[in-house]
Amino acid sequence: MSEEDYRRFLYISVFKKNKFTLPFLVLISLIGSVLITLSDGIISMMRFIIGWILLFVIAIIVTVFKIERKKAQRIKTDKTGTFHGINTLKFYDDRIVMENKSLKSTGELRYDQFFTVAESKDYFIFYLTAHQASLIRKKDVGNLKEFKEFIVKKFGGRYKRL
Repeated sequence: MSEEDYRRFLYISVFKKNKFTLPFLVLISLIGSVLITLSDGIISMMRFIIGWILLFVIAIIVTVFKIERKKAQRIKTDKTGTFHGINTLKFYDDRIVMENKSLKSTGELRYDQFFTVAESKDYFIFYLTAHQASLIRKKDVGNLKEFKEFIVKKFGGRYKRL
């Protein structure tokens, strides 16, 4: 996985996986704008709308800043070779075998050990827990249609499209 893949994963996780992020930011900025507008005792619709837009933009900027900071921190503290390393995944009927030649490590997981699998435009995201995931880039998959059918069949109700 490259650093750019990790960045994109974080944005997917914050904005697409969690459908409440944007509505929450809209609501918080709306409440803030109402409080600012009512603090003077005079209700100005123009001031309310401008305040709402400004607070929403600030909320988005803060969210993006937190994502970028998290990415930088993860890259800086990575000691496992996650970035720029090559992991080979082999899919069998009952399990996935993961191999990393640079770390000389191998592991396997049964499909029922995964929390869920999500598909975005560019990735398949395998969640081991609600907060721990592994990415497979679609461009690295040989036969994408066949792979997707296999994954949907194996994960059933735990598969979702983002």
